Amino acid sequence: MKCDESANSLQTCRIKKGVKMTTSNISKSKLKGQKIGVYFGTFAPLHVGHQQQLYKCAALNDGVLLIASGTNHDRGAKIGLPLTKRFRYLREAYSDEPTIKVAMLDEENIPPMPNGWDQWADLLFDLIRKNTIEDKLEITFYVGEEEYISELAKRFPTDDGNTYAVEIADRHDIQISATEIRANPMAHWNDINRVFRRHFSKIVTVMGSASTGKSTLVRWLARSINAPFSLEYAREYEEKSNIDDDELGMDDYARLITGQYDANSQEVNSPSNQGIVFLDTDALVTRVYAKMYLAGEEFKQLDPLFHKTIADEHMDLILVIPPITEYVDDGFRNMEWEDSRNEFHQELMRQLEAFGLMDRVVLLSDSGDARDEYGYLSRYHHAIDAVKQYTGVEIKRLEY
Repeated sequence: MKCDESANSLQTCRIKKGVKMTTSNISKSKLKGQKIGVYFGTFAPLHVGHQQQLYKCAALNDGVLLIASGTNHDRGAKIGLPLTKRFRYLREAYSDEPTIKVAMLDEENIPPMPNGWDQWADLLFDLIRKNTIEDKLEITFYVGEEEYISELAKRFPTDDGNTYAVEIADRHDIQISATEIRANPMAHWNDINRVFRRHFSKIVTVMGSASTGKSTLVRWLARSINAPFSLEYAREYEEKSNIDDDELGMDDYARLITGQYDANSQEVNSPSNQGIVFLDTDALVTRVYAKMYLAGEEFKQLDPLFHKTIADEHMDLILVIPPITEYVDDGFRNMEWEDSRNEFHQELMRQLEAFGLMDRVVLLSDSGDARDEYGYLSRYHHAIDAVKQYTGVEIKRLEY
């Protein structure tokens, strides 16, 4: 799951230079001061080269208008980063920077370049007017291509009282491009802005019925490569609420859906995410339980939430452990679920098929041998090999 939406949307305030700042006010307020830097680009993704240019703009001006340009069908959109998503990611990335205002320039309805310069410039100068306060501004455009110098200069307004200049960025100091990152994100992981990293993260989810060793495998895989991992939210929820599996109602399942999604999102957005994250269950697993144990009408009411959440998730690899081990009474799971493990597994496989996910499913049905009586080592090694095959991330292991 990519967990696309803002990770800090509920944050209410930041402290900047001793002043209480609300993130909502930052996104809605206009830039103050006369010296305004304007920095625009596709930002698919935002990377360290962009960030250095942006902070140069911020240091040399009273405020910066950071503009995401393009369309929802451009080169960014081809990798799942349409303009509207890039705009939201940029706003999240700079939610605590009161001197940086993020805007969006939608090129959808203008002719392609070079025929669209006039319309593009009209949109650009309109954004400046809408996002600044002062009547007379000193505006500097920071651009990455020589062509923008002449084309912008031809279209500087002459009757608004503002002064305009264009400065070209020196790309020799930081030689990285979004094109290179899109071609091989893992090789340039440290160059990608943290907010944008979630889009490129490799996600491995472990699924299965109760008492199959999912949580153990998640820990082993993640700790073998020092990657973040999520825990099963249902266990935490039931322990805090002091309720059993068979007491779960529709409201409880709704909380399990959003709770697991939030727990997984937290790990994807974690600073410790270096390109791969391991998740212990997801909304689809919760849906299997709900279908088996909720009343039909209650399940029907929850199903739109299930479908929306599953659609928002993205998994590069799904490791499914069938019920081939002995059911263990861990003092948490309902022992009556032991008899339904095979039914759960069959329903899980049906739902994986129904949601079109079978192309990324690997079944860990290894039974082991005389030394590996319960197959734990065999399944662990099988999982490591699958991670390399489906994500390209290598986890070093011992030979058996």
